[in-house]
Amino acid sequence: MKTICLLVTKAPRLAPVCLLALMIGGATIVQAQSQDKDHVQVGAYFLTVVPRGEFSDNLTSNSYGAGVQGLVRIGSSPFMVGGDLALAIYGSERRLDPTTSERVTTSNYILLPHFVLRAQPRLGVIRPYVEGLIGLKYLWTETPTSEVDFDGNIINDINLSDTSFSYGVGGGLQFSPTKNRESRFMVDMGVRWLKGGRAEYLREGSIRVVNGSVVYDVLSSRTDVLTVQVGVTYRF
Repeated sequence: MKTICLLVTKAPRLAPVCLLALMIGGATIVQAQSQDKDHVQVGAYFLTVVPRGEFSDNLTSNSYGAGVQGLVRIGSSPFMVGGDLALAIYGSERRLDPTTSERVTTSNYILLPHFVLRAQPRLGVIRPYVEGLIGLKYLWTETPTSEVDFDGNIINDINLSDTSFSYGVGGGLQFSPTKNRESRFMVDMGVRWLKGGRAEYLREGSIRVVNGSVVYDVLSSRTDVLTVQVGVTYRF
């Protein structure tokens, strides 16, 4: 639940989300062209992000988070278009802030906004799908400060952030837990392979205090990942 809340509280200030909002807005125009019973899908899921390639040389553990998506069918075709937004945490640590002499928690995040084109049959208790994705990966590290805003919320300091291009393919299946062909709720399980451009980022242990000064050990690599997600989808 905490991770899902982060999607709401952090995403509005991030530029990639604007791109995703435009994609979803454009996709709703297509909705008016579709008349079948499965012309809209909305869902939420939990995911595991597995670093691959040189990204895995720097990040040796998986990330965990949550995501949401919305898709609309193109007419009566097997194709659906829409947007997907996921957030995962790839490490956090407690450290001493040299300016306040207090212990703070530094967290590392990766945001995954993508445009999705999916091919999937309209009917069936078990409905497999394949999809292509294109979007961004936004990585950032932040640490809470001792300052608060006008609403009394703690202001977080962004230690480092970077954005890379992202694209890939995926597949999965949806099935009705009740074996009812007309069920609106479907269990959704999928896997995605997402290639990523080069980005700079931090990880656990990248922020050190040397002689009273904060030192960043910045890492750089491509950002290829494999994601595994399990969730629920509502179709109407």
